[in-house]
Amino acid sequence: MDLAAARESPLAWCVMVSRGGLAALSGVLLALSFPRFDLAPLAFVALIPLLVGLDGVPALQGTYLGIIAGAVFSLMSIPWVVHTMTAYGGLPLPVGVLLLVALSLYLALYVGVFAFGVTRLSPEGGLGYLVGAATLWVGLEYLRTFLLTGFPWNLLGYTQYRSLSIIQVASITGVYGVSFLLVLVNAAVALACLHVRRSARQALMPVLGVGVLLIGTVVFGMGRRVSAEIPLREIRVSVVQGNIEQGIKWDPGFAGRTIAVYDRLTRRADREADLIVWPETAVPFFLREGGPLTRRVLNLAMEVQAPLLVGSPDRVSDASPRYYNSAFLISPAGEIVQKYDKMHLVPFGEYVPLSSLLFFVHKMAAGIGDFSAGEAFTVFETPKGRFGVLICFETIFPDQVRRYVLAGADFLVNITNDAWFGDSAAPYQHLSMAALRAVENGVYLVRAANTGISALVAPSGQILEQSDLFVEAVLSATMAPRSGGTFYTRRGDLFAWGSVLISLFLLASRRRAGRKERRRR
Repeated sequence: MDLAAARESPLAWCVMVSRGGLAALSGVLLALSFPRFDLAPLAFVALIPLLVGLDGVPALQGTYLGIIAGAVFSLMSIPWVVHTMTAYGGLPLPVGVLLLVALSLYLALYVGVFAFGVTRLSPEGGLGYLVGAATLWVGLEYLRTFLLTGFPWNLLGYTQYRSLSIIQVASITGVYGVSFLLVLVNAAVALACLHVRRSARQALMPVLGVGVLLIGTVVFGMGRRVSAEIPLREIRVSVVQGNIEQGIKWDPGFAGRTIAVYDRLTRRADREADLIVWPETAVPFFLREGGPLTRRVLNLAMEVQAPLLVGSPDRVSDASPRYYNSAFLISPAGEIVQKYDKMHLVPFGEYVPLSSLLFFVHKMAAGIGDFSAGEAFTVFETPKGRFGVLICFETIFPDQVRRYVLAGADFLVNITNDAWFGDSAAPYQHLSMAALRAVENGVYLVRAANTGISALVAPSGQILEQSDLFVEAVLSATMAPRSGGTFYTRRGDLFAWGSVLISLFLLASRRRAGRKERRRR
């Protein structure tokens, strides 16, 4: 029903409002399926109200419905943006709320485009409708990973991070394959709902077909989990969580007490540890520039006789000083032996994109840094194994992560400072994304977070150890590093690219078919 007809008929308005309610319900169900709510089974049905509501509506109206679903989902799942901007960015509360709304509407556009595409797919097309909906969703998730520097937060597949048998398909397809499966199930049930009045057999066929695929995915996942390689070597890793409050973290007068906390916790770590990991910027000063506190950190590595990985800012002084968010590996001899500079910076957090045009942003938010991006995928070397380091935001980018394993990393280390998010869903959401990186590449992942959540994750995605939020913690586990990676490691986003091409082909085919039908009429 078009908008002109809706204005003329009260009944039509009721229909539009009810469709809007269905779209909003999908947004609520999507939000509930993610951490912190963690009602993962809802992801298998969350899109059904939206898909049913899209049946028979014009493309423009369908886009509006998609935006409603996407906006409700984002507003419910990322409200922590307000806390970050107001508590640490120095923005007034109304401005923080405005930024949340703006970001939510931007993310909602992707769901709007998805809904637009679904209106161009005919439910009568059966398999074409199912595959078209699933590949279109995946294609848009892939686009969101890169567009405007990328913000692939809370992709649909992350809802299943604790469903170990389902997420093993990510070793082939990346997280996008899990999203594909979820949308396929949603579309099949929605199609059955639309067809049930016409033919029970026609309604059941897509559900049965997708059910077989889902069972096959679970069987594959169970087989992959039990077919682990015999470890050639083992490495004992300890993670230290200092729980340094963000408001005092960068106070120079508190730096000595910060190092004292990490010193005390590091001495509590496993005495047989082959690697001890501190979080992002755990060292709140320029480690390489010397001084008593630097000497204390280097001496600590000598005293515990274990390689020590620490996060610290770095400054390269030349004609124009450059600043980096870095990770340093300190040997048991008390020497800095390797360094990695964060490559994927957080826009409006660590730098201002288009700073010549957006010169006013620094005045609005006091907490924005002026960091430079690193250029090399550094692989750190220890006697027991090689590893790549992901600093904070980098762990949500699948393609970047796999490149460390391609470069020879046997396991991954994620150091982060999630104190920015406060006591919100964000640290739990961040952990769910990190767990999928382990599955995609078939390697262990070590996670050290300033205030939590620190964790040790197996190649299956199983979280072996996990800290609480806002507590001091020391976690230890024995890992069996693997080399070689997975199909996803070697081939990358082949599945995502295929989804983009298939969705475009199906939409183009449907458009051509519509033109032919109009000519016949």
